[in-house]
This record gives sequence, C-alpha cells and structure tokens, in this order.
Amino acid sequence: MSTHRHCKINRFFCQQKAILFGIVLYVAGCTSSPHPKPQELPEFSFELIRFEQLFFGNLDTPLEQLKSQYPYFFPLQTPDSVWQKKRIDTLQQALFSATQSVFKNDLKQRTANVLRHANYYFPNDKLPEKVITLLTDVDYSLRAVDADSLLLISVDTYLGESHPLYDGIPQYMKNKLVPIHLESELIDALSGRYVPQASNRAFLSRMVMHGKRLFLHDHLAPHLKGNQHIQYTQSQWDWAITHESDVWRYFVDNELLFSTDETLRFRFLTPSPYSKFYSYLDDNSPGRLGQWIGYRMVKAYQKRTGADLEKVLSANAQEILKKSRYNP
Repeated sequence: MSTHRHCKINRFFCQQKAILFGIVLYVAGCTSSPHPKPQELPEFSFELIRFEQLFFGNLDTPLEQLKSQYPYFFPLQTPDSVWQKKRIDTLQQALFSATQSVFKNDLKQRTANVLRHANYYFPNDKLPEKVITLLTDVDYSLRAVDADSLLLISVDTYLGESHPLYDGIPQYMKNKLVPIHLESELIDALSGRYVPQASNRAFLSRMVMHGKRLFLHDHLAPHLKGNQHIQYTQSQWDWAITHESDVWRYFVDNELLFSTDETLRFRFLTPSPYSKFYSYLDDNSPGRLGQWIGYRMVKAYQKRTGADLEKVLSANAQEILKKSRYNP
C-alpha cells in the first residue's frame, strides 16, 4: 500500500472518529439534565399539619384548644358559635369527606420535593417551617398561599374537574382543580419571593414577569411536563406550540409590547376560557397566552446567554427581549 493511500485511509478514520465523538457529545448534552439529581438536593424539614382533619374530623377536640394552637385561623370578631356551627355543617362535612381521598400518601413528599429544590437554588432564603392544609370553601383564587413561615394549601381545590361539588364553576377553571397541579400552585405561591414584580405597566414587562415565574417552575419541579407548569391541557399546549409564531406576530404587528392598555391584561394574562385576539385565533385558543409567550421568550434568553436562574430572574424585560432574539 502506498504511503499516500495509507495517509488517506488514516485521515478517513480520524474523520469518522471525530464525527462519532461529536455525536456522543451531542447525545450526552441532550440527555443530561441541567437540574440537580435527587441525591444532590439538601434535606429540608417542615411540619405538615392537616388542620381540616383537626377541625372537621376530630370533633371531640375542644374549639378552645384549636383556637389556642392556631389563632391565625380564628378572627377575634367571629363568635365561637359560628365556628361550632361550621364544624358540623352538612355541606362542610361533605367537602371535608371528599378531600380525604385526595393526596392520601404523597402530599408531604410532593411538597417536600418543591421545597428542597427551592432550598437548593435559594439556600439563603428562610422557607416555611409549617405546611398547613385546610378548607377554603373552594376558593380557587387561593389554592396555595405563602404566609412567611407558613405555607397554606386549600385541599378542597384539588378534587378533580368532574367532581359534583364543583358544579357551577366555569369549565376553564375546573380544568385546573386537579391534584396534578399541586406543585404548580405551590411554586406560584413561593414565586413572590424570587420573581420581581413588573417594573412598569407595559405589556412586555408583565409577560416577562409571568415568563420568569414559569421558568422558575422548570427548576422547582423539573419532573413536570411543560403544560402542567402553566396548567394547560395537552391540547391547549399543542395549540400554543402550533400557533406560537401567529400569536407573536399579532403582538408585534399591533404594537402591543410596549402598550400600557389595561385591557391587555384581561385579554392575554389573567385566567379566561380563551385569549381574545378578536380574530380567527380566538377559536380553540387557551387563555393566558401572554404568559406563555413570556415564558418562551425567557427560555430563549437563557438558551442564548447561558444565564443561571438568578441572572434570568433579575434581568429586565427589555434585556430579555433583545438578547433572546425571540422570533418564532
């Protein structure tokens, strides 16, 4: 074999090795997770208190004892007779009974998973030391509440979209009242600690604020699917993916990004059965598409800049818009 041919063969195999090595690196990059492994998460201790069980289930427990232990649940202006009547009310007891089949064995573990991730990313933050479950008469605007040292969970807002006790609630809200959205609500409750409020009333600032909140979801509950973070059904998520460029083009063409028109909040950011473009896009669209676009923009910013979570959360909206080069 000639020296020339021998060199050509060597170059060929060297090229193949380089290609193979590149493929290995690419696959490794695609399959490795940027999030910590379970064994890397610090332990976090908290007390889980099932207050609804103490109040509605253990009727032999004196009211005075409950008031002494949990004074923040008993406003001074409310007479004891009101609480006594509520404990035995038929509807309240039915609601209580329904909640006892939800989160039977995994409530503490699922809550702990969120808190451990929060403790990992924000080790200097003092997280709630007590997690308390209670009934709130299906107040779905307060499904989880961060009250400094307490984290409150309204267990009567996770009974499932078809539960008869939810009759009369709009379907787009009932879709969210399912156990799978526990982590999402816990993160939303905690997000006020980490996600700055919008710096101004511009639509872009509000979109990015919600986008950062959903980006925080990726880190505090990385095992969830994308649609579960924003509490979309799979079909709603698919619609958003399919029409992403159409939605963005609508925002840009109508010069909405820097608009301070308050109606934009109701059309694209707050819960609603669909987003309001006043065009063909309304058909089958999910609500809160402004939040979703903000999330996609924040994700693009992180991918282009390589910024860590803290940097992403602190970046201002215009920086994120510019450096993300978001243009689906």
